[in-house]
Parts: sequence; C-alpha cells; structure tokens
Amino acid sequence: MTGELARQARAVRHVHLPSDVRRIALHCILDWYAVTLAGLREPCVAIAAADAMQEGGAPHATIAGQPRKGAMYAAALVNGTAAHALDYDDVNVAITGHPTAVILPAVLALAEARQASGADLIAAFVAGYEVACRAGRYLGDAHYERGFHASATAGVIGVAAACGRLLRLNEAQMQTALALAATQAAGLKCMFGTMAKPLHAGLAARNGLMAARLAALHFDGGLDKLEASQGYGAALSPAPDAAAALATPAAGMHIRNRLFKYHAACYGVNAGIECARAYRREHPQQVVGIVRIVARAHVSGANMCNIAKPQNAAQAKFSLRLNIAFGLLGFDTADVDVYTPERLNDPDAVRLRDLVEVVYVDDLNMMESELTILTDDGAQHVIRRDAGQSEQDLDEEERRLAAKFDTLCVPILGAERAQEIQEEIWTLAGAASVDRLARALVPGGGLG
Repeated sequence: MTGELARQARAVRHVHLPSDVRRIALHCILDWYAVTLAGLREPCVAIAAADAMQEGGAPHATIAGQPRKGAMYAAALVNGTAAHALDYDDVNVAITGHPTAVILPAVLALAEARQASGADLIAAFVAGYEVACRAGRYLGDAHYERGFHASATAGVIGVAAACGRLLRLNEAQMQTALALAATQAAGLKCMFGTMAKPLHAGLAARNGLMAARLAALHFDGGLDKLEASQGYGAALSPAPDAAAALATPAAGMHIRNRLFKYHAACYGVNAGIECARAYRREHPQQVVGIVRIVARAHVSGANMCNIAKPQNAAQAKFSLRLNIAFGLLGFDTADVDVYTPERLNDPDAVRLRDLVEVVYVDDLNMMESELTILTDDGAQHVIRRDAGQSEQDLDEEERRLAAKFDTLCVPILGAERAQEIQEEIWTLAGAASVDRLARALVPGGGLG
C-alpha cells in the first residue's frame, strides 16, 4: 500500500487536474488563509510563534504574523497551529478531520523556500490531500474512536506526500518519506478543548515536512511501513483496511468531498446548529416555551462533541448541547467571538443547554443530527439536517467562502488588502512563485 500511495502522489500534475478540482483547491487555500489570519490572535499561536522566533533559524519561510522569516519547520508548526486554533478550518469525513490545516502550512513553507510556482503548490497540495484521506480510510473510524486525532495521525502522511511531490522524490524516497511520517504520527483526542489540539496540526505539518526533506537526503526509513507488521496501520488501528484506502471514492477524488465550516465550532455540531436555527426561523416566539429537547446524533460524536457544561471557549466548540442552545437563541455561531464567558453563562443559553438530552445512534450519517423539540403547549417538532454533503455549486461555495474571508479578515487587514489577497489566491495557478502569497500571512506587510 505504501508503494501505491507513493506512486499516486508522484503522478499528480497541475495540468492534469480536473478543472473543478483546481478550483476546489483554491477554495481550500482561501479558507485556510481566512482561519489562519483570524487565528493569529489566539494565545496558543502567540506562544508557539514566540518560541519559534526565540529559537531562530535560517530565514527561509514566512511565519504568520511575524515581521521576519524563520526556518521552514518553524513556519510549518506555527502556521499549522494558527490554522487550527479557531477550529474553523475545513473538514473531510474520509480523514475524520482537517486536511488543509495540516498540509498547506508545510507545503507553502517548502514552496516559498524553493521558489516553487503556484501551479506546483496546488499540485502538491492536492497530492497530499488525497493521500491524507486515503491514510484516514486505511486507519478507519475505529482509529478515531480509540482516541487518536486523525487530523494529525493521517494528516502527517499527507504532508509527507505533498512535500515529497514538491521535492520531486523518486518512488523509493517517497515511500521513505511516508514511513518517516508514519513513525511520527501522534495526537490524542483527550487534548480537545486545550491548546494542544491546534498544536497537533502544527506538529503534523512540521513532522511531515521533515520526513520528506530527510528522505530527499537519502535518510533510511524503509519502504512498506504503513502496512508492515507492527507498522502504522497495525499499531494505530484495530482493523486497518488497505482496500478502503485504495478504493476510488464515488466522487472520483477525495477533495471533492471537502466540507467548509460556516459555524466557528467543531464540525460535529454543525448539523445540530442548523436544526436549531431552522426551528427558530419557523417558531421564533416558541423558543421560550421549550420544555424538552432530544438530540439524536451519530455515535462518532460521543467522544468528540459531548462536553455537557463547557467552562471556556475551547470547550464550548465541542458542546453539542450548548451549540443547539445558541442556535435556538439566534446567537451568531459564524462569529468567532460568540463563545465568550458571558454567552456561555447566559441564563437562557444555560436553560436550553440543560434541556438537551443527547442520544448517540448509528442510523444517522456521521455529520447528521435530528432534534425533537417539545413545547409547553404540547406541540412536538422534529427537524433533521445533514451537514456532511459537499456543495455542488462552486459559484455558491466561492461566494460563501469569500464572505467568510471578509468577515474574518477585513477587521484585521482592511478591505483593500483583503481583496488583494483574494485576487492573489484566484490567480495562483499562473504565479511564477508563491512569494506574494506567503507574504499575505503578515497582516501589516505588503504583497509587492
């Protein structure tokens, strides 16, 4: 299996990518910039950046929010941490996590250092994205349920593939890169709700980049370590499935199944929010009369979004109960500032939160939820939403992502610079280098 993933990654060329895939890749990049720039204000990013700048290193790559460049590894770590700091980054069910937040920081740092073209960056990113999703399918849902953060454990394999593609590794070197990434695969779900969760993304970005660079220098790591006895799959999953990993998805490519967030919380609560918002739209005067709420959600959320009484913003993003309450009250969950102590302790929010009974089932899709709402007049309302379906209208997706970018970034950058960055992304395929794109990570600087 390692060899097949290596061959697939090496074969990706920008010119051969379907036009919709090229466009979706740009959507992923735009969304990544939005959440990364907005994430710079988070304490975990400030701490990681301060450590990186203190450590120093050759000035090869842009570190988000910093006035001077740093080492590629530092850029990958800090920028990956920033991308995942708000938990507002894109999702793919195949990996049960966040591929772009992990892959793009590493491949962008490497592309900047090597003066790679925009087309090469896009091709490498797509190669890594597909491999990360295949690694996720190989480990299976049981890997995530066991307590591993698949964004990191599967994502690091995708990072190595992306960077290996950009470095033009031969097949043996690419297999070695995947092996070196596999032996660094780590990330625990018990860290959700702490600074360590976004750090997982940064560490996976850094470690996957290192795996590819060492492989390019003929560092030895073996050739079949994903499927080996006591290897990646055997150690990290009770039932690794090579057939699932190598199967072609129904959409043809995994990136077509990307899911973008329009609520600033764990994707597992998005369907619950949409159910609550739908109820409020239909029955705005009846929210005060709600006496019971039964929320049915997929069993995978039991150890992911099940914090009953969150104590801080990080925990609030993993509370299905609280986010249902926020949706019913009309709180703007697209706003990263909604999860304040005042909102967490709002009496109406607390009352509704504590009315929610969560039932985890296996007859719903992974990102699907159903609410049964009972009111004091005896009425019962059932609402079901599935947040696991990718947008098929790319014009509409682009419009929503541009609006999300503006909402998050105009307050930081100003309208003119925000528009300039968007234009840089839309024209990336024709760029001779990614220098201007990388410089966009520094809010106070210019692209020129």
